[in-house]
Amino acid sequence: MTKKAKAGVRGPASKGKVSEEALERKVLEAINRIFLEALTCPDEEALAKTCLDVLEKLTRSAYGFIGELNPVGRFDTIAVSNPGWEACTMDDSEATRMITDMEIGGLWGKVLTDQASFYTNTPGKHPASTGIPPDHPPMHSFLGVPLKLSGRTTGMIALANKPGGFADEDQKAVEALSMAITQALHSKRTEQKFALQAQEILEVSTPVLQIWEGIVVAPLIGTMDSERTRQFMERFLETIVKTNSSVALVDITGVPMVDTQTAQHVIDAISAARLLGAEVILTGVRPEIAQTLVHLGIDLSEVTTRSSLSAGISVALQRLGLAVTRNTQGK
Repeated sequence: MTKKAKAGVRGPASKGKVSEEALERKVLEAINRIFLEALTCPDEEALAKTCLDVLEKLTRSAYGFIGELNPVGRFDTIAVSNPGWEACTMDDSEATRMITDMEIGGLWGKVLTDQASFYTNTPGKHPASTGIPPDHPPMHSFLGVPLKLSGRTTGMIALANKPGGFADEDQKAVEALSMAITQALHSKRTEQKFALQAQEILEVSTPVLQIWEGIVVAPLIGTMDSERTRQFMERFLETIVKTNSSVALVDITGVPMVDTQTAQHVIDAISAARLLGAEVILTGVRPEIAQTLVHLGIDLSEVTTRSSLSAGISVALQRLGLAVTRNTQGK
């Protein structure tokens, strides 16, 4: 009798433990997916949409959104679930206005104001409820969890309409995921910022300038790797076409060393410019570079070369029938 009673007690306890372990396993799988997606998602918006999809599947929510506080303290959504958006029949312009630069209020506003999670399965009767727009999808249950970075609330997750309503385990699961989502979004934003800075530096380091009507100059600085070469070629050829230039100077004064790859890049640029009808003058050909080019077997016999940029500009002006003269008259 005693053994049976003990066995009866252990059954439900064991079942509850398995359920909790299963939930923890699902949360860990969701966290792993978020961090894996963070490696391949092209931008913050795409990552946020993936995170929202993970949250909806984990909690079996019908729709939701993820958003952040903007610099002026209002709210911008960065991901809205497709089920929620498709169920919304509001005009696109009105819907767009409502999901960006929003004044904080209602159930979701309570999450940001209190900086704490909560859920309700009677959202219409909740004291914080301000109702929903007439054409908004109906809401039968609501779960909101703040996104926090270094202890500061930066945004929130909102989920709605789980069949049967939300429970404590849903709130705990989303809270656990919120930390991973915050970190993933922050990392992606930092990655995008560095990529933009790198792109700006790349563009500055491969400038193409029009110095006179019909003449452009492309000064190369530093080592020309494949990405810099691609950028240079695009800007070089686009500028020739845009300015309708007939003479283009490629200056390699700022290139510390010319190897076979760099030399080939320069030859490719010259050949491409010729196809556009522009004559190319290679400048900055120092003695050591000339020797290197000869040693590498690079044939520049059909290319006009000069040792300095100023000498190349003089040749370019001559090609256009122009000349620079010194004014010897006094004031």
